[in-house]
Amino acid sequence: INNPYAGAWSSGGALNQARSLLSGAGTQTAGLAFFGDGAPVPVAGTDTESYNGSSWTEGNAGNTARYTAAGIGLSTAALAAGGANDPGTVANMDNVESWNGSNWSETTEINTGRAQMGSRAAGTQTAGLIYGGLNTYPGTNVLAVTESWNGSAWTEVNDLNTARRAIAASGTSTAALAITGSTGSVTAVVESWNGTSWTETTDVNTARQHVGGSGTSTSTLIFAGDNASGTRYANTESWNGSSWTEVADVATAVYGVGAAGASNTSALSFGGNTPPNVTTTEEWAFSGLPPSTPAVGYSDSI
Repeated sequence: INNPYAGAWSSGGALNQARSLLSGAGTQTAGLAFFGDGAPVPVAGTDTESYNGSSWTEGNAGNTARYTAAGIGLSTAALAAGGANDPGTVANMDNVESWNGSNWSETTEINTGRAQMGSRAAGTQTAGLIYGGLNTYPGTNVLAVTESWNGSAWTEVNDLNTARRAIAASGTSTAALAITGSTGSVTAVVESWNGTSWTETTDVNTARQHVGGSGTSTSTLIFAGDNASGTRYANTESWNGSSWTEVADVATAVYGVGAAGASNTSALSFGGNTPPNVTTTEEWAFSGLPPSTPAVGYSDSI
């Protein structure tokens, strides 16, 4: 029986700078990689690169070096929220920067400074959602705090049910998923956001943290990650709005990847740590069932 959400990963153009715990935005053919840990030990970076579907090009650097910031939006209109600087320098950053396709500029700070929300948060540059994280870094004080962005201000809204860090995210500011992460130990928990509150939904198959996420609240792909013991994962799972299906692994087991993509049919994984930090880029291509035999919950128009 064919898997309706099947696909395969293939090699894309390598990043110019090897790094992990970086942020991502955009799509598979128009991606943005920014900030991150640029060395074997935590050294926060400001590097920005744009992807055109085949290669990465260096762009203008950000203003405040950081890693584990939440990335939001598109390759031409993105946000970088929160994050951590080198340990002992900045523990709970509330800085937010806005990208216009050419330059980064400082914008309104988040209410609760934090790191480790995940490579990518939900929404757009003018309507975003961030959730979870750590309010000390390094540290163990995980958060459930959720904040909504309207393009000019951040507003605290209802908390996650399960406080955690290093979450994979997908969706919009009114329809999002909070996937996996760590509560102190890795979890398989998934929560769904309806614009007002979080509801627990179907767990993923493999509990992990620092996972890449791509897509919408009904069409998501998650990939890579690690556990508390440092084991790297290559596992990829596809979400159809009600269940998670194991699909083809990424070629390189890695954690702390950057992620871009619009659905569970098209995604981009870049960077991460194996160890060491890598420049690897992988592209997800959907295969699935032919349009004449769609699966329940699947549309060939995606």
